[in-house]
Amino acid sequence: MTSPPPAALVAGVLAGSEALLTSTRASLEREWGSVLLASVPRPWTESDYYAPEMGSGLLRQFLGFATVVPVDRLAALKRRAIEIEETFKAGAPVARPVNIDPGLLAPFNLTLASTKRSGHRVWVGEGIWAEITLTFRDGDFQPLPWTYPDYARQDTRDFLTAVRKAMLPRIRTA
Repeated sequence: MTSPPPAALVAGVLAGSEALLTSTRASLEREWGSVLLASVPRPWTESDYYAPEMGSGLLRQFLGFATVVPVDRLAALKRRAIEIEETFKAGAPVARPVNIDPGLLAPFNLTLASTKRSGHRVWVGEGIWAEITLTFRDGDFQPLPWTYPDYARQDTRDFLTAVRKAMLPRIRTA
């Protein structure tokens, strides 16, 4: 293979209100194209990690875009997500109103990007580390020891499986 394989673009969004989720989705659609599937927003109860900068009562929503990107674009996608997050800060009552985590859904895994180094992550450039968060086998996404609890949930994995099924004809590689 001489060029990077394609993957479906997905994003996990955390925000303090449904209105912020809606605004974030609109910004992401302007940047990355239309949303093919969106999960129902739900309370994010897995951790209080973001409370100091985002406040409490956060909502989680996952978006699956109708966009296919080469896997070597992950760092650039994460850098752009950080820039989009910055646009929501002006006048906000919290330091970080929105958290956007882009990911690449390939036929056999979901890879997320992070600005934080860890033993299971690899450097992909531009200040970004990548991790395989879920693997696909036996008809379902399977969590790994480091998979974030909200990505390990069955409803999240079902959502990602639906995105995979819809996008598989476009992300299959030889």
